[in-house]
Amino acid sequence: MLIDEPVSAETTPTGRPSQITGPHGCYQVRRVLEEWQAPGEARYYRLQITTPNGLAIAEVLAPRTTTTQWTLRQVWP
Repeated sequence: MLIDEPVSAETTPTGRPSQITGPHGCYQVRRVLEEWQAPGEARYYRLQITTPNGLAIAEVLAPRTTTTQWTLRQVWP
């Protein structure tokens, strides 16, 4: 499901998301599956998350600056 909306994220001391909260609910991050960043671009994370329906995969975009928010791009069941 393509969501592409701003969310808030709690992060670990290393800056990786541990929980994502947005209009569609609160998701616990079980593990980071992939992490990548193109030069000059924001950092992308592909995460395994816990939803009310079970495990899912989410793609989130970290903020490029301290004034912008995290973005939940997609969720796959």
